[in-house]
Amino acid sequence: DQCNIRIYLNYLDIIIPYNDTKSSHLYKKNSENGVIQIIKRNEEAENKIKDFLFYILRDELLKVNKNRMWNNELSYDLLLKCNPKMFLIKYGKALIDEGFEIRFKDKSKRISKASGNLSFKIINSNIDWLEVETIIVDENNVNDKILINFNDIKNGIIETEEGFIIINESDIELITKLYKFGLKNDGILKISKYNLYLINELYDKNIINKNNESSELRELYKKLNDFDNINKADLPINFNGNLRDYQKSGFYWLYFLYNYNLNGCLADDMGLGKTIQTLCLLQKLKEEKSILLNLLIAPVITLSNWELEINKFASRLNYLIHHGTNRINEAEKFLNYDLIITSYHTLKRDIEIFSKLNFNYIILDEAQYIKNSFSQVFKTVKVLKSKHRLSLTGTPIENNTLELWSQMEFLNPNLLGTIKSFKSRYTVPIEYKNDIRSKEELRKIIYPFILRRKKQDVAKDLPEKEEIVLYLEMKNDQKNIYLKAKNYYKMRINQIINSRGIKKSGIYIIDALLRLRQVALYPGIAKEDFQNISSCKMDQLRVMLEEIISENHKVLIFSQFVKILKIIQDFLNLKQYSYSYIDGTIKHRERAIKDFQEKEDNKIFLLSLKAGGVGINLTSADYVIIFDPWWNPAIENQAIDRAHRIGQTKKVIIYKYIVKNTIEEKILQLQDRKKVLINDLITEDNGLIKLLNKEDILTLFN
Repeated sequence: DQCNIRIYLNYLDIIIPYNDTKSSHLYKKNSENGVIQIIKRNEEAENKIKDFLFYILRDELLKVNKNRMWNNELSYDLLLKCNPKMFLIKYGKALIDEGFEIRFKDKSKRISKASGNLSFKIINSNIDWLEVETIIVDENNVNDKILINFNDIKNGIIETEEGFIIINESDIELITKLYKFGLKNDGILKISKYNLYLINELYDKNIINKNNESSELRELYKKLNDFDNINKADLPINFNGNLRDYQKSGFYWLYFLYNYNLNGCLADDMGLGKTIQTLCLLQKLKEEKSILLNLLIAPVITLSNWELEINKFASRLNYLIHHGTNRINEAEKFLNYDLIITSYHTLKRDIEIFSKLNFNYIILDEAQYIKNSFSQVFKTVKVLKSKHRLSLTGTPIENNTLELWSQMEFLNPNLLGTIKSFKSRYTVPIEYKNDIRSKEELRKIIYPFILRRKKQDVAKDLPEKEEIVLYLEMKNDQKNIYLKAKNYYKMRINQIINSRGIKKSGIYIIDALLRLRQVALYPGIAKEDFQNISSCKMDQLRVMLEEIISENHKVLIFSQFVKILKIIQDFLNLKQYSYSYIDGTIKHRERAIKDFQEKEDNKIFLLSLKAGGVGINLTSADYVIIFDPWWNPAIENQAIDRAHRIGQTKKVIIYKYIVKNTIEEKILQLQDRKKVLINDLITEDNGLIKLLNKEDILTLFN
């Protein structure tokens, strides 16, 4: 490739070739008065031009011209070893900056320098997209559609339908960014309407036409970024609970997203009440008569907890738990309810039914279940149709940025592009190169759609500790074992009481209750044959530990059964988690306590209730899990006080695991009816039995 260059001089609009040696003077006639003006050529200035061009172009000149720098005989002055486009890329900007004007010989394509005149025109719009056309506005305010070649752009030149344009550094940076967002070679860019960050940036730079739509999207972005001043809404009248200030703010945010047809992720820390904020939103829609049909998908182990919370806080919601063998198999029947609650597993099995429906909301509880975009769970959820979407998770990212892509792809499809483009734009720069700019750009894009509050951020609104009863539901294999045991012991205890009386039956009742508790906890500790039977408590603990550790918290796990602690210990060893351990056989406890208190990576402490419930200061923990409830609340309180005591600087959240429809739930219900028992149960398990009549005892086995 070569480039033939002719050089012309401009003397008061008289254009002459540089190699014109005939004229030392030029003559210009005034058309109005006929006066002829004599113009003397400036030899000194022309030599300076010659020297400057030689300096700028010296590398290319030396390649082909050798000692003949200037040619006065041929049709060109300079011969360069590069094509015209490469000449513009390498030298165009520098020459134009010095006042040179560059033209093509046929004059069909002009060359100019754009200075901040890059612009975008909205040419198409639909429910999810804005389609914009990239244009350049030249010095004469003429629009020129551009053609993109990324390699040229990086060097500061773009080709248009009319010619070539040299662009400035800020425009190079902007087009480079837009190229990553999908700018095509014809200058057309499709912008997701969810990409409020990008729309706002183009708007602020005055380079997108400001119609009603772009203005509204820009205002929406500003509101979402000013969370503290987001529109407040009246709380639902029939919501049976008092929201803390931060929970009210969370409800305002959810309601705001709903009204603007946006989808978001409520990513508050565990224990901050994502459930109650969600139910508040649904109750609000119920009262506005816009509830329609909604679908909540949750892990099996939390279905019962949702049912409990609905009955407690939003009892007017008409809901259906779609789970188990007798579940509905006709889509039309779902239309009788405000809310369908199902598990991820059941959803996969019944996707043919669910895919027939158009939901108002699809809500994902523990949304980290869809973190793998290649999983069947993710693919199943993506099939569902809805107007609104909401995800609830304390860990929107557990391991890598691709998990965030999965969350956003469910909530706001195409916001982050294809998974392939996302990897190149964000995963590689952030995870492998620690690119701060890419990380900040991604944060700005997703920021409007994720609300995350940590415990320390809202501590002023929270009590010093919060106790949460977490209701869990057994899978079928565990449930069947429990039902058989329950029926057997109910019949046996009834016979014993009838023959011996309550006072003489205490040891048998305690033994029966103990066996039932063991089956509810972990069937394998009740009978060796049950080692392969599932445990809903262990399933929940595995999920919760991953979340607690990923959020950099520390946790105490209490059980009265050493066998349970050993089973948990096996799991921790398998996962290679650092932990401390104390039961009644451990004589020297100081090392375990010191390691837990002082070592950052030691985040888990396993303790038996009696051995670890007294005489220990464990204020580095801010979570406590009571794996199996004690008959005596005072023992539990002593255990909780290992973390919740003077010196604790963080709010302590206590989770008490209760298996629904088992002896554990019955005890809690009984204590609620007979509140005096809570203060009376002080030291011995059989103290409970002394305060119960036959009807109370048999109720435990129902």
